[in-house]
Amino acid sequence: MRAHRRNPSVQSRTSSTTTLETDSLADSLGFSETFHRQGRALSELGLYERALTRYDKVLGQDPDNSAAWCDRGYTLEKLGRYAEAAFSFGEAIARHPRYANAWLGRGIVYGQLGEVEQALDCFKQTLRLAPKDYRAWYNQGRIFQTLRRYSEAIESFDQALDHKPQKHQAWYHRAACFMAQNRWIEALNSIDVALTVKPTCHYAWNYRGGLLQHLGRLDEAIACFEQSLGCRHENLDAHWGLARCYQYQGDRERSLVALMAAFETNPARCLERWSLDSVLQPLASEPRLQVLLSQANALSCPD
Repeated sequence: MRAHRRNPSVQSRTSSTTTLETDSLADSLGFSETFHRQGRALSELGLYERALTRYDKVLGQDPDNSAAWCDRGYTLEKLGRYAEAAFSFGEAIARHPRYANAWLGRGIVYGQLGEVEQALDCFKQTLRLAPKDYRAWYNQGRIFQTLRRYSEAIESFDQALDHKPQKHQAWYHRAACFMAQNRWIEALNSIDVALTVKPTCHYAWNYRGGLLQHLGRLDEAIACFEQSLGCRHENLDAHWGLARCYQYQGDRERSLVALMAAFETNPARCLERWSLDSVLQPLASEPRLQVLLSQANALSCPD
């Protein structure tokens, strides 16, 4: 009985076809990985639109790439396209349900969309998968703060700071929650740590100035607002805070100068504040201020 012999030309063609198919798959995966790396690099440079095109190319070749869906979501979040970002994070989670970073991103964009309960659910999932993720604790705290659930917010910020004590934003918002509860000294202590971590944070100096003004420590408050201006000169809050402090001290001229500087920084916002600030209303009769008020009114009502 003769053994069946395979036609060597057929074997050669089959082997060649298999090699070509394998090479094609390898090339596709290689290009996909290259585009993915390019997308991440472009995103880090702030070139979000260009990064997005790279992620779309990756997903065109590899639609089940959960990491690309997730990175695409964060890029869309940076562009302010929150609904599209939520969709991308959802696609990542559908392919990888235990993807903590995708749950985190989804929570962030739900928060931006005002879907606060859905955001909290996402942060809960993130923390179930990654209980030491300071970003999830911090963003959960921000949602609680928005909902005026200040005690829960403080607990979340404390957890964030346990894992990343140099997160100055968490110290800052922790202070804001204490202030909302009329816990002034705890608020001041928290803002002091924020400024120890980041001494150039202009808005933290403004907040400290506002706290000290409320406590009647006006000279210290003035020093804080001046520190804030040293960090950022185009700074409406610092000028406004100085105007109030000087008015409390009875220094009408300095108060007026600071208030005029605030109006020159942002006339529209100042006009909104002006109508609500009884402390500064005694300056309304000043001719120099009346000119600025007229100009601000003209800008707000161009017709």
